[in-house]
Amino acid sequence: MRKSWFKRLLLSYMPVFMIVITFIFFVFFQMFSEQSRREALNANKTLSLQAMRIVDTSLKVIDNMIVLESINSESLNNFFKANSGSDAYINIRAVQKLKELINYYPLIDSIYLVRYSDGYVLSDATNAYIGSYPDRKFIEEYQVSKTPKWTGGRSFEQFKMIGGKQVASLVRGSPYMKNNLGMIVVNVSADSLKKLTENMYESKVSFIQAKDASGQLLFGSEAKVKESELFSEYTSDYTGWKYGSGLINGGYVNTISELYNLWFVIGLLMIAAGFIWMIYVTRRNARPIERIAERFSDYSLPVRGAGLWKGSPDEFAFIESAFDHILEQSRQYQEKYQEKYQEDLHLRTRYLFHQLIEGQTDMSLEEWQEEAAILNLPEPLDRFRLLIIELDNYGEFCRKYTASDQNLLKFVLRNVVNEIAMKESIRLWSEWTSPSCLAVIYFEGDETEEREGEALPRFGAKMRGWTEQNLKFTVTIGSGEEVYRIQDLSKSYKSAAQALKYKIVLGENRLIRSEDIAGTSHAEVYAHLGEISSIIQSYRMLNIGWEEAYEAWFAQLKGSLLTNEEIFNLMNYLLYNVGRELSDMNKDVYREWSQVRLPLLTEMLDHGSSLEQLRIEIKQVMTSLFESVGQLQEGRQYAALIREICKLIEQDYANPDLSLEMLGDRFQLNPKYISKLFKGHTGQRFVDFLIQVRMREAVKLLLETDASVQEIAERVGYTHAISLTRVFKRIMGTAPGEYRSNQLRKTNG
Repeated sequence: MRKSWFKRLLLSYMPVFMIVITFIFFVFFQMFSEQSRREALNANKTLSLQAMRIVDTSLKVIDNMIVLESINSESLNNFFKANSGSDAYINIRAVQKLKELINYYPLIDSIYLVRYSDGYVLSDATNAYIGSYPDRKFIEEYQVSKTPKWTGGRSFEQFKMIGGKQVASLVRGSPYMKNNLGMIVVNVSADSLKKLTENMYESKVSFIQAKDASGQLLFGSEAKVKESELFSEYTSDYTGWKYGSGLINGGYVNTISELYNLWFVIGLLMIAAGFIWMIYVTRRNARPIERIAERFSDYSLPVRGAGLWKGSPDEFAFIESAFDHILEQSRQYQEKYQEKYQEDLHLRTRYLFHQLIEGQTDMSLEEWQEEAAILNLPEPLDRFRLLIIELDNYGEFCRKYTASDQNLLKFVLRNVVNEIAMKESIRLWSEWTSPSCLAVIYFEGDETEEREGEALPRFGAKMRGWTEQNLKFTVTIGSGEEVYRIQDLSKSYKSAAQALKYKIVLGENRLIRSEDIAGTSHAEVYAHLGEISSIIQSYRMLNIGWEEAYEAWFAQLKGSLLTNEEIFNLMNYLLYNVGRELSDMNKDVYREWSQVRLPLLTEMLDHGSSLEQLRIEIKQVMTSLFESVGQLQEGRQYAALIREICKLIEQDYANPDLSLEMLGDRFQLNPKYISKLFKGHTGQRFVDFLIQVRMREAVKLLLETDASVQEIAERVGYTHAISLTRVFKRIMGTAPGEYRSNQLRKTNG
């Protein structure tokens, strides 16, 4: 009996022992496989990085050499300064210099020079004019841009009979920094670059490939890399090219992977065998368990139905009674701790939500699905989008309602969002991330792709309409970009927050998509600074047209695309200039401004929620001070004279001879005295005021006409376009032509 029981126990535990041993081998080979994979990956990374450094170093040497030669080479400088291509001596000297460079730097395949004055092209092997040169399209494309750069791969054909060759080209302007006489084009053969890296790897086992910024292969093999193979890639900060390397056949790594798969199958088979054996042993050993149960036949449990045990033919009645007793205890325990359990689930849900939108989790889609089932959350789909529902005018909301009412309204708002989404068959998950912002993960699937463009606006319109009608406040929805990976939810959240930064310009109680927001340029901000200076200047000169200019400026702000921060910075700049002008006048007026009016306006800016509100309140203060400033200005000597001079400048700004000397002759005063009077009354120099008027008219002509820069220069008082360009770039931050292109591109989307 003892031997029989010993054998039964031994056979019962033997499958468990085998399973443990199998899994030990499984874990060992898994670790070994992972280590091999990491070593292969590190080797690939080192190979890619080394190849990139070798190529970049070689190209930088060529680039530095070209810069030095363009500065120091007399033969190259003489070629670019020549008026025509007929001077054979200059051409021969230039060709000799090009051949010296090619001989000294073997990577260089060919070099040619382009002179802008007559369109003459000179290379180490031929000469022609741009119109007939085989590389004409490339010259015309890069002649517009003066920025030195390495191009991507392209076909260069110097002689049609020989055919094209794959090269990468360096474009440098001459002379250095000015780039206005011509350009130097250096062509480096892709085969030469390939030879630099040939000795770094074994071509039968691994590969190196380099692609330009557009994805075109420069050199190396166009290997088809599977997801399971090891592959590494680096992007050069110097050229923008991408260098990749990997294993061709997998080699040793594939062998290890196959062993891993083999042991995995063996492990599964052993688990199945152990499971079958456990069933068999359990059935065979059932009788001893029954005997054990019989020994408890005289035991009485303090539970319902325990008295039936003794006479019951069912040998599991005792176990059933005991189980009922345990369930009763479990129910009591659950009732006691249910409230705390629900609270823990709520905290766990909020914590997971914040991890997702802040990008602090590496959770996979499968893990999220498991977590969603536990926390009773919507099951994720293929695509995601973050929405931020922000309470409009939150300061007024807090002043109007008590803390308990605020919490109740927020609770209602969140429930309304969920109910409307349910009616629209939309999956979403919402959590409050700040006192004024409700963040929503908006799930999108392939089946809703066709109506996706309508579903989100319709959902937003219903939610905003219900809130405005029933809760008596409004909300603005910021929509982030669409993402396909869980890890990119933080990116969508940031883009939704960025969209809400334009609420003060685009208006409240609406849906603002991140896709519809285009970044504004500094030139546009500079233009608004000029408008502010013009308004303040007109205000100080007691010109009643300041109100018209003020209203026109705010209308321009409504049509612009500036963030809330930029709008408030412009308002602060306006208030600063008003205070600066008032500080030069009566002390009582300035004291009233600095101690009473300015603090009120500053507080209004801190709580301002709309552009219209800012326009009205600032205008009220400026209008109330206008009469006081006017009385002070009228009492000052020469005030009427300065107003007449300003009016003359605004009418005769197109006269290139307009100057202090001309004004002195007209008004019979010393020019220096007029300059002093003008500065004292306007707070601005005569030349600065004249430039401001001319730049305002130049911007208008650039945006409303097709006139050339030269024509616009003549119409605003400059003889040459270069004079207008220099002043325009200093004031607006960009050249006239570039400013026009940027504004047209922004208008056309």
